[in-house]
Amino acid sequence: MPGPYDAALKQLLDTRGPDWVSWLAPRVGLPAGVTADPLDPDLSVVQPVADKVFRLRPQELGLLHLEVQSTRDETLPGRLLLYNVLLGSRYDGPVRTVVLLLRREARPGLTGVVTRADETGHVYHRFEYRTVPVWELRADDLLAGGLGTAPLALLTDDAEPRLPEVVGQLARRVEREVPAENARGVVMSCGFQLLGMRYDEGDIRRLVAGLGAMADIKDTRVFRLLAEHLEAEFKAKFQAEGRAEGARETLLAQLQEKFGAVPPEVEARVRAAADPDKLAAALRQILRITAPDELAL
Repeated sequence: MPGPYDAALKQLLDTRGPDWVSWLAPRVGLPAGVTADPLDPDLSVVQPVADKVFRLRPQELGLLHLEVQSTRDETLPGRLLLYNVLLGSRYDGPVRTVVLLLRREARPGLTGVVTRADETGHVYHRFEYRTVPVWELRADDLLAGGLGTAPLALLTDDAEPRLPEVVGQLARRVEREVPAENARGVVMSCGFQLLGMRYDEGDIRRLVAGLGAMADIKDTRVFRLLAEHLEAEFKAKFQAEGRAEGARETLLAQLQEKFGAVPPEVEARVRAAADPDKLAAALRQILRITAPDELAL
């Protein structure tokens, strides 16, 4: 899960774990009404840490392991197999693994099956997991479920043509069902961060305008929080992107000045770099490297 949306989803998983188990249960063949207790996902004997693990009740149902993915990661299938074996060894019992895909770019390579074969082609290990592509789900189904998973509605294709309506429904539920201000803020803050995963600044501003036209939303604390949060979120985001773009162009210019030409593979690496601090460190390398391909990014 590590990434810009890790903290948001971790808050939902930590504060509203039962909602997630109830929502995932029918997707992994668990009986209706199953409950669960969160377990420590740290597998530090060999360093890996899974995203979230639950002990299901009744206990013979074993464990539910959830990984949340927003980007493509070719190492993930192998890690899922490792997590599955380690969790089964540590906690005993069957382990059901689910990968929640937040964006389409996370899907390539995730077939639901991991196999290991020897040199003759004999399969000596076969492991199956389930994937849940959020964009394919129905927003209304998520909004009608537990509040812990309701913010996922904002990432569905179904929500896109009626985004102000969907955000408004989520906001009304939070206002109605969550009395504590800080708890209300956790759910809505996670929703705001998920919006930034799919929509750009213009989309978000149109969303705020659409919500402002809803009489029962525009004067609520949730709406004011949304407007303030998004303003700060996108200001920071675009400032960072602007700094990165400037650093990329400066770095390429310095490489051309020193070496005359920049190999295409080096230019591609520079243009793909997004971290302004790493780009700044790369600029400082110009004085000591003797060839463009020595540049570390």
